[in-house]
Amino acid sequence: MSVNLRNYIKSVYGFDHVLRLTPEKALTRKSPCDGWTGKDVIEHAIGGVKMVQSFATTGKGPKTLPKVGADPLTAWSKLRDAALEALDHPGALQAVAEDPFGPDFGPMSIDDLIGFMGADLVVHTWDLARTAKVDERIDPGLIKVTLAAWKTLPEEALRSPGMCGPAIKPEKGASPQTRMLNFLGRAA
Repeated sequence: MSVNLRNYIKSVYGFDHVLRLTPEKALTRKSPCDGWTGKDVIEHAIGGVKMVQSFATTGKGPKTLPKVGADPLTAWSKLRDAALEALDHPGALQAVAEDPFGPDFGPMSIDDLIGFMGADLVVHTWDLARTAKVDERIDPGLIKVTLAAWKTLPEEALRSPGMCGPAIKPEKGASPQTRMLNFLGRAA
């Protein structure tokens, strides 16, 4: 098992845990993602696991991304299992995803793809936890790899519309989690 796969699995089950704690009323609450509700965060996470599953099985992205219906946990669980099953085959991590983030970023191995998708999911786990008003603590090991992954993006891509807001200067003595979130434009 690669380090990226191990971290991806941890991030998937971290999101799973928070989703299970999320009350229905959190779906309509404003999330830390500009213009998103709790439902939007969940749909983004479900879309991310669908993306992994599609690239791992076909080398190409999904034609459409799923929407959250009346039962977000069931939708998430089905796609979570499909994505993890798609990764559980010899050679799956070495397969190539064709331009998962567009031609500017080019093709990448499924292993590299899940490295970044896991980092994205970690941040949205915090977003959902904040929205749901449940425990927001993230695995310290995931914080380190998440920050490292996001720092690989060029600043203009990281701060482009629909991505992350301007970095926030962390307070002196801020925790690694707060520093990571502040880097991504989130007030922790």
